[in-house]
Amino acid sequence: MTGIEQLNAGNYQDAIDSFGKALDESDGIVNSFELDVLKYRGEAEYKLADYKAAAQTYGILAEVDGGKAEYLYYKAASEAAAGQAEDAEKDFAAAEEKAKNSKKSSATAPGVSLAFTALASAARDAGDSELAAQYCNQAIERGVSGSEIYNQLAISEMEAGDYESAISHYEEALSLADSETALVIRQNIAVLYEKEGDFAKALEQFKECQAAGADTPEVQREIRFLESR
Repeated sequence: MTGIEQLNAGNYQDAIDSFGKALDESDGIVNSFELDVLKYRGEAEYKLADYKAAAQTYGILAEVDGGKAEYLYYKAASEAAAGQAEDAEKDFAAAEEKAKNSKKSSATAPGVSLAFTALASAARDAGDSELAAQYCNQAIERGVSGSEIYNQLAISEMEAGDYESAISHYEEALSLADSETALVIRQNIAVLYEKEGDFAKALEQFKECQAAGADTPEVQREIRFLESR
């Protein structure tokens, strides 16, 4: 299998090894081939959760290819996921400055959604739900949407006790999510309805989870409990 095939198959470590070998066998001059290989390697490292390695790869790309905003967004996302909040904020600001000077909309810049999501997640992990919500709202105001942005915002609101807003934003996330992520979001919505005392809606959500394939002991237990209310 080629490195790209390994990446698409989820064999991230094998893909990284293949991309590394391709770079070792190149002539040392950074051209379009080397740039593509580095991009794929950075993606594989991020998906493998080797965030420090991904940040290093995206840093190399930024250095050799004109400091493009997309590389800095991906670098910021990697640093945020690696727990390097200060570096992430610095590179995110640099990416924003680069994007501002670009003719393309920063809302569609590669990596921008991932960067906002990673920064919000890192802020929540640090116990700052308010900052996490600020990142998400800033993204939405800029037209940077996506399931993960709304999901992070909903989690932040849930942690702050604002269940009504959390449900609303979970529903936004649900409308944009793939089937696997949708099941998790639906269960979160059900839990929030239960916290609000709306057992009928909570039961409806858990039954939809069950019908969609999440027929777990936990879901079954919740359904039995709610049917008894």
